[in-house]
Amino acid sequence: MRKRLLLISSLLLLLLTACTNEEKTEETADPHTTPEVSEDHSLDLLIAGGTYGSEYFAVVAGGASNKILIFDAKYRKLVTAIDTGGPKLERTIPEYYPNLHDVHAMTFTNDFSMFFTVNWFDYDEPSYVLAYDTKTLKEIWRTPVGKGGHHAALSPDEKFLYVANDRSGTISIVDIKLQKEVDTLHVGEGADYITPTMYWDGIVIDTPYLFATVNTESKVVVFDWKTNEIIKEIIVGETEGKVHGVNLTPDGKTVWVAVGGDNTIVVIDVETLEITNHIQFENRPIHISFSPDGEFGYVTTGGHQIYKVNTTTHDVVWNQTGTIIPAHMAVSPDGKELWTLNHGMSTERYPYLIGGRPVSGVQIWDTETGELLAEMPSEGPPHEIQFVPYHAFGLQQVQNDSDTVTAEGLYQQACSSCHGGNLEGGGGPSLKNLSDKITVDEVSEIILKGSGMMPDGLVNEGESYLIAEWLINNGKDNDVHSH
Repeated sequence: MRKRLLLISSLLLLLLTACTNEEKTEETADPHTTPEVSEDHSLDLLIAGGTYGSEYFAVVAGGASNKILIFDAKYRKLVTAIDTGGPKLERTIPEYYPNLHDVHAMTFTNDFSMFFTVNWFDYDEPSYVLAYDTKTLKEIWRTPVGKGGHHAALSPDEKFLYVANDRSGTISIVDIKLQKEVDTLHVGEGADYITPTMYWDGIVIDTPYLFATVNTESKVVVFDWKTNEIIKEIIVGETEGKVHGVNLTPDGKTVWVAVGGDNTIVVIDVETLEITNHIQFENRPIHISFSPDGEFGYVTTGGHQIYKVNTTTHDVVWNQTGTIIPAHMAVSPDGKELWTLNHGMSTERYPYLIGGRPVSGVQIWDTETGELLAEMPSEGPPHEIQFVPYHAFGLQQVQNDSDTVTAEGLYQQACSSCHGGNLEGGGGPSLKNLSDKITVDEVSEIILKGSGMMPDGLVNEGESYLIAEWLINNGKDNDVHSH
């Protein structure tokens, strides 16, 4: 009995000591201190590959896949692809480049509301410019140009789209408002690449001229975009058939030309239109890109090589080996990443075929160190790339507890993925003009309980009624009443 009483006394003493310590802890705690809450982003980082990229989309012309590929640049994932249509006739002349249904061009307007590519569907017919709406990703118009449409560029004032037609030996001048070709520049067979006039964030390059490479004649054609007249032709190489990429520096003062036949980058002064320098490489240069501050140029060459070059001294800062033929590339808007678009990927990592073709894709490099950060296999091979801010495609209205709940915000979160951001339909039916067919109460019940393939429980009862009223009013916020 005494042992039992001793045990109980000991337990009571322990309890009293614990309570006293807890009270002391509460007394010493600062009542004005907010406990630190650490958010765990480990999953996000894992999904992104260990580091985050830029909060942009990377929109890529998907080459022989006949598609436009859209990557999330922050999380480094392919999020969607657009098939550019047909007809999809057999490629019977394999030496043609580009070939049939082979998408190389990617050109955006400066506000990113519209973009263009070029495709060729039939050897006996012209190529076509295809114009797309960025928010809906739907084709809005197309117009014929020359044969073998390759790359394209907008005039700085966005009045004209210029298309280099490889097989026709021309540059088509397409009036954007009229949506048709209005003039043609005859430059020689092998018209290839035209200097883009915008690289990042809608900032237009200040240049009086555009420059186009003509592959078979190893020359650059200079034309005035205000008059659409050829100003000069500059022979840049001794070997025919080996001139490809050409890009303006971001300040618009010089042009770099990839002259593969001579294994050189030729530098041209924009003001004098004279060659001022040659940068020698071990293998033939293919394409060029620049850092946003213009201090560095990046060059892809034969031998699967990638170079970072100082634009003033022309010294090589670093050199890396990519997978099979890294060709087109672009630097992210923050200047931290270089994306190379590769004709092939590692056959050890990707030993299979996609649609009968080897796997191609994207590799992402740290511009400071040259370290490989990530890679994304894809169809392709991928070609021209443009970084586009998220908002150009539209942003979901994320509802926080502190926010005022809106019907549109709820709809965008719960319904738009199937019924479209503008009620136009998609995986589910269009929700336009519902007031002619159904009442608010009936719509609310369907939202709450689901119907057919539509699940229940997407929102609560009050939210379902809020969305229903908004839908009955055709997506407007005016007050409505049930019938």
